[in-house]
Amino acid sequence: MSSTVHICAIITPAKGKESRVRELLSGLVANVQKNEKDTSKYELYEQYSAEDGANVFVVEETYKDEDAFNTHLNTDYFKGLGEMIGKENLLAKGLDIKKIKPVAGYGSSATEQ
Repeated sequence: MSSTVHICAIITPAKGKESRVRELLSGLVANVQKNEKDTSKYELYEQYSAEDGANVFVVEETYKDEDAFNTHLNTDYFKGLGEMIGKENLLAKGLDIKKIKPVAGYGSSATEQ
């Protein structure tokens, strides 16, 4: 059994705050890539709904193990992002962080079971 930790984080910005959230999350991605050697995947996606104009950001994350995930949560830049999001009232819903595991499919993450 692998100790790899897979995360799917769903971030729903408040209306009109999408570009600010995109900017902050892109900065977070850059910090993770630069500083977290035990993070093998940290990809930011954006879903846009033309029907209601709502954007949702999804971050797919893969960590070597639970320690690497906890290290990420305790970095100054991650904590600072959380403070800024709250201070600027950037989210329409609370941050939704899901710990997930591959079940079926193909690709590098599906083989890490």
